Amino acid sequence: MDILQKTLKKHFYISLGFFALGLLFGFLYSLNLLGYAVDSEMLLPSDVRSAHISLMLYGFVPLMLSFLPFLLLHKDLGVNKKSLRYLELYAYFWYFFLVVMTLSLLMGVRRHLAFYDFHYSLNVILAFSGLFYALALYHYIREYEKKPLWVRVSLAVVIIAPFALLFLMNPVVGQVEATISGPHGDNTLGMSLALIPIYYLIFKLLSTNDFKARWHIFWIVPALFYALTVLHRIFVGHLSYNEEWFAQWLTLCYIPLLYRWYKDAEIPKHSKRLLLVSIVAFLFVDIEGNILFIPSIRWVFHRNDLVVAHAHIAMGVGVTFMALSLYGDIISRLTRSLFVPQFLFGMLLIFVPLTLNGFVQAGYLHLDTQLLWSLRSLGGIFIISSLFYIIVISPRVSKEELYHLGGLLGDGAGAVVLVLFGSWLYRELGWYFDGRYIYVVFAFMATTGGIHLLALLRQSKTAALATVFVRFGVAGMFFSLFLSHKLGIVALLVGGYDLFYASLYLIGLYRPKYLENENV
Repeated sequence: MDILQKTLKKHFYISLGFFALGLLFGFLYSLNLLGYAVDSEMLLPSDVRSAHISLMLYGFVPLMLSFLPFLLLHKDLGVNKKSLRYLELYAYFWYFFLVVMTLSLLMGVRRHLAFYDFHYSLNVILAFSGLFYALALYHYIREYEKKPLWVRVSLAVVIIAPFALLFLMNPVVGQVEATISGPHGDNTLGMSLALIPIYYLIFKLLSTNDFKARWHIFWIVPALFYALTVLHRIFVGHLSYNEEWFAQWLTLCYIPLLYRWYKDAEIPKHSKRLLLVSIVAFLFVDIEGNILFIPSIRWVFHRNDLVVAHAHIAMGVGVTFMALSLYGDIISRLTRSLFVPQFLFGMLLIFVPLTLNGFVQAGYLHLDTQLLWSLRSLGGIFIISSLFYIIVISPRVSKEELYHLGGLLGDGAGAVVLVLFGSWLYRELGWYFDGRYIYVVFAFMATTGGIHLLALLRQSKTAALATVFVRFGVAGMFFSLFLSHKLGIVALLVGGYDLFYASLYLIGLYRPKYLENENV
């Protein structure tokens, strides 16, 4: 495995953590609908729902798909270390955006939209990260003596994308508020159209033959009409229902297009299965969406659980497996474990009950909604647990690795738990919770967990010693706050824990270089 594949594997697992967090928020929201809620100021139902949707839209899937051009460039040109450096900067600033987005949403900073609910100003972070992406692409493609058409188009899209993002998401002239009411069929056309060039690049990457795309008319016509609908909304006003329906109907052009590409491409078996799942889900949603746009049906089902199930299939299966198909060779457990069948079974447990409940809400069936929603929550458990199949942990774990795993779980995962449930937990224990600076303490806890993760991945003694110094400093401060009566028993417990854990490494595991080969 070369340096690019190792780097992408690292970012696969980092972004998988955000994917798991988004799934967890979805599960918590489903429990809330069943009447089970924790009185935590960071887990208000509307905020949790928004965080779930936003992480699904901006987390694992788009980040993994954004590496696709670099896999293609690597296939043609090999490794470019300067480009790889900028690509990593792009990914790290994207992670920063995800952290700020998630925390701000949980603190109630929302635009009260069905989607894209985070504060508009956070798009600046995305645009900034996109600049590093453009630099990474530039340093790669300048190696071509004659740039292929797909390379020139990709570069143009990457340069335009940050500015288009700021425009389309703008609360005054953008398309989000313009399509928040009404059928928004043109918005569906636009989102579907955005996936077509990605499918094309995936076919080009995975094909063992010289893949040549055919039947271009089936993407040119939808692209032309989508551009016209955007211009109409900006300069004329809202589209009529029939105009939006026509835009929605044009998505059917993608059925013969994807069929032709899939038949023409020669793709290895494991990757082809992952890609087939994505295409089937995409086309199912395409056909179902056109059926649900029939006026006599739409007025009954629009915005009920049937459409929610439709959206889960679109986002939960189609684009996820589109992204996963790129990493079948890099992450072997994607295709050699129970991940795929368990993930799909979990999605089925979400899709079927919500579909049935859509008919209940429309008055065509009489079933227990509470039972159907309980099955949906059970589906969430299956999906979250399926991720464990692609987390590779060596069966032989050294004492140092156990130390770092314990620190990662205690401080990293513990910080996440305290951020989400801290206000409720402190009240239950009878401790004071100020709701402001305490979150900074939790952030420092998460940072300590991050240092443990770094030491675990890099096998770094320097990072291990850093965890000792951080814990000693934190322990000293909390002991001082306890002795000065500025904090109570919580300070004593935190200081004692950090002192004990740091001493565990320093006394039991740490060996200076001059003692490494000595039995002392």
